[in-house]
Amino acid sequence: MSRAFRAVAASAVLLLAAGAHAADDANPLDCRPDGNQQQMNACAVRDFRAADAALNIRYGEVMKTLSPQLRVALRTEQRAWLKGRDPSCKRASKANEGGSIWPLVFNSCLEKSTRQRTAELDRWKGREQ
Repeated sequence: MSRAFRAVAASAVLLLAAGAHAADDANPLDCRPDGNQQQMNACAVRDFRAADAALNIRYGEVMKTLSPQLRVALRTEQRAWLKGRDPSCKRASKANEGGSIWPLVFNSCLEKSTRQRTAELDRWKGREQ
C-alpha cells in the first residue's frame, strides 16, 4: 500500500469520524419548533405522545366512575374511535405523503384528534345507567 493511499484513507476515516461527531451534536431528532423539518417533526411526535398519555390517564379515570355496563359501552366506543383515528389522519395528510413535512402533518392530526377525544371522555364521567 502506498504512502499516499494510506494518507488519503486516514484522512477519510478522520472526516467520517468528525462528521459522525457533528451529527451527534446536532441530533435531528431533538425537538425544536423553530428548527429544521426533522426537528419540527420530532416535536409533533412528542406532542402526540403527550396527548396520547393524557388520553389514557383520563380514560382510566372515567372508567373507574362507571358501572360495569357503561364500562362496556365506553370501551366499545373508544375502540371504534381508535380504529378510525389513524385512517382519518392518513386521509387528512394524504397531500403531504412522501414529503418531509408528512410526519408533522400526520402527528399533528393525531394529537388534535386525541386531545378532542380526551375532552369528549368527560361526558362519560360519573354517568348513570
